This record gives sequence, C-alpha cells and structure tokens, in this order.
Amino acid sequence: MRVNVVCAKWGTKYGPHFVNKLKEMAKRNIPSQFDFHFYCYTEDAVGLDEDVNVIEFPDIPDIHPKYWFGRDNFKYGMARCWDRAKTFVFNTHNFANDKPSGRFIFFDLDVIIQGDLTPMITHNMERPTKMQSHWQDPRPMNTRRFKLSHGAYTNGSCKVWSDDQCECIWDDVIANQEKIWFTYTDGTDNYHSWKWGRYGENLWDHFPSWMAYSWNRGRSWDEDDLNVAKYRENCIVCVFNIDLLPFEDASRGSTKQDDLSHPELLRHWRGE
Repeated sequence: MRVNVVCAKWGTKYGPHFVNKLKEMAKRNIPSQFDFHFYCYTEDAVGLDEDVNVIEFPDIPDIHPKYWFGRDNFKYGMARCWDRAKTFVFNTHNFANDKPSGRFIFFDLDVIIQGDLTPMITHNMERPTKMQSHWQDPRPMNTRRFKLSHGAYTNGSCKVWSDDQCECIWDDVIANQEKIWFTYTDGTDNYHSWKWGRYGENLWDHFPSWMAYSWNRGRSWDEDDLNVAKYRENCIVCVFNIDLLPFEDASRGSTKQDDLSHPELLRHWRGE
C-alpha cells in the first residue's frame, strides 16, 4: 500500500528543519511494507531535504496564503485564518505532480511521532479519520451545538484518508469559502467539527484516545488523564496545543518542540 505523508509550511514560523524532522520521524515509524512518500506544500523549499516532494500552494484567491498573510488577518472576524491553506491537502491527489493514490496522512509541523504509525494508517479504511480532542471537557461540545466559535471537539494535527475520500471538503470550500470563513471564525478545526463531524455530514471517524495526546492539555478527559508535560510511551503521536485562552496553569500551551527537555521526546524528535 502506498502511504503519502503530507504537511504544509508557509512563512517563517516553522523553519525547514521542522519539515525534515517530520519526514524522518514518519519514515522511521512507517514499516517497510508500505510504499512511503512525503509531500510538503510550501512557497519556500530552501533547506528541505531532496527527498521531500514539494508542492507549491495553488494560486487560489483567499485560500492561498499570499492573499491574506501579512494583511488584515481578521478578515471575516477570523483570528486563525492562517490554517485555511491546509484545506489544499484534501486535493493532494490532484495537486501533486505525480498524482498519488493510496492512503494520505497529514501532520501539522508541531507534532512528535513516537510510535509505529500502522494503527493510524489502517484505522477504518472506509472513512476519513482525524484526531478527537479527548483531553477537552466534552460537555460544552454536546450542549452548545451551534456555538461555532467556542471550541472544536476535533484536532487537525493528524488526519488520514484514502484517495479522494475528502474531495467533498475541498469542493465545499471552493464553492462556499466566503460563508465558511465568516461562520467558522475560530479556524478550520471548527469547520471540520461542526460541518463534517457528528453533528453535520458525519464524514469523520476519530482515532481512539490511546493513539495521541497533547503535551499541553493531557490525553483523556473521560479517563482523568490530564497531566501536562507528561510523556506517554504507549501513544503514537504527541501534539503541542497553543491555547487561545489562558489557563490558570501558565504552563499549559507554552511549550513547543524547540523548548523541550524531556529525554524521551527529544529522542524521537532528534532521531537518536
């Protein structure tokens, strides 16, 4: 089976070493039985390893970062409009020069892969799958269904799909982007949660809570596993949430990979 790992890099927030390290972490944790390929959407390929397949962001108004980056980033009231460009990944089978097929797995650049990715790659081949924010209190998500700007029960740091399973998302963004950017004012996680999640089209399945955790938020609200800055060796992926609103504990949301000191996470990050 072909496995296409996809990421996106724009601007200077994340340097090329984040892309290269993500590629190496993915390569180490995808067994040789899979046909591994790695893609990066970017406007600047300087510093990327030679085996990174570069895709230039397609020049589509109000989705390509150049149309809003450095301008009024609060157009339509959207404080996190930077992540709209990540919708390109759902059309990678068309945008990439080699028109790949098979399984696609998207990662944000602020993740650490610490285990075999096979369970994620093979999880529910019939539906697209993404991370659920198991570390969040689920009660507001279940009761304030139409408070679209007050949180998402999914997390966009990792998504898996096959071939054109997510083409419907791309089609919807192209057809309705003005409405989408105005309605889902807190970013595309909200869009995926409410439009394509269990309260909408019910497109997404979700990874179980043991597969991923947040360094800044914990692992599971239901299982009372919310300790922050705690390494969980049996999980596959560690994500780094930067919270929009401050917590009483100032350490929540403050740490990224370059600030790490935990030896096990550093081992995965550095490939030691």
